[in-house]
Amino acid sequence: MTTHKKGHKTAGATNKTKNSLVKVVVKPDDAGEWVKPNTLDKFYIDDEANFPTIVFEIKTDAPGPYKWSWAMSWDAHVSGLREKARGKKVATFSDRGDFTQAGKSWDAKTINKVIGGTLTVTVEAGEEKFRRTVTVLAQQPSAEKIKAYLAARKASALEKLLAQESRFKHLILADSEPVVAGDSGYGAAQLTKPIPQYQQIWSWKENIDAAIKLIDDKKQIAKDWLSRHGTYTQDMLDTETISLWNGGHYYQWYATPAPGRWDRDKKILCDTKTGNIGWDTSAEANKDTTENDLRDRDKDEYNKMKKGQTKEHPWTYSGVCYADHILGN
Repeated sequence: MTTHKKGHKTAGATNKTKNSLVKVVVKPDDAGEWVKPNTLDKFYIDDEANFPTIVFEIKTDAPGPYKWSWAMSWDAHVSGLREKARGKKVATFSDRGDFTQAGKSWDAKTINKVIGGTLTVTVEAGEEKFRRTVTVLAQQPSAEKIKAYLAARKASALEKLLAQESRFKHLILADSEPVVAGDSGYGAAQLTKPIPQYQQIWSWKENIDAAIKLIDDKKQIAKDWLSRHGTYTQDMLDTETISLWNGGHYYQWYATPAPGRWDRDKKILCDTKTGNIGWDTSAEANKDTTENDLRDRDKDEYNKMKKGQTKEHPWTYSGVCYADHILGN
């Protein structure tokens, strides 16, 4: 059963060296005599998103059957796209399972899930108890591999979005864990809402598959929206879809002059030095003000994200600005 919890403060060891990329690891309380693997051995999901072979084998004279259980968990800490120390924890993902078997060894690959983090396996053999903990990380696929995957699924239109969202980067290379944005966007596609499942975060292929479904859903919403009035072109549909991917409609219907027309939302003024930040010029604080003046007023608040959007600094994330940036409008 997979679970997901939002981040919260917990006590534990930390690395106090400022901006250090070294991750503090607390040695687990392993138990029993194991043939393999060693405590805290590292295993990697490969760049084709295949879970590795990880054979756990106990050494015991106790007769079977043996009760086995496994648990995988991962704390998602904000990373951004840069190779730097991660920030606050925003969520914890976990999954587990148990079974009984006669054999003294078991391959974790048989969980048939592409997930990573800390994997702990326990075994009960009569009165003996065994516990072993290892780490599962991942390898970064090349941009060419991701593009080929998109092409095979007739989803090459997503290339521009992935280039903007992550530059095709699924992992932070310093720790081989998935990218986590400040707005809790995960992986190459920066999935946010709905919150992606554990596998959709660690498997770049499932991450992309979820993005393909999401963009298809947005395209249907765009069709429904543009079908309300008049006619629309394929370019209009594509632009509206891209805007909805980031958030909000690109086109608004203007009834005058007759017979009316779809046009870019005229209220939105964009900060053209960013990818998706702008202002609603119908708001009193933003009226009759230039882009440069609004940027000078608000730019120091951008890195605060939602918390930086206040009455004094009424900037916003805009799908209109996102689409303009992607398409070079």
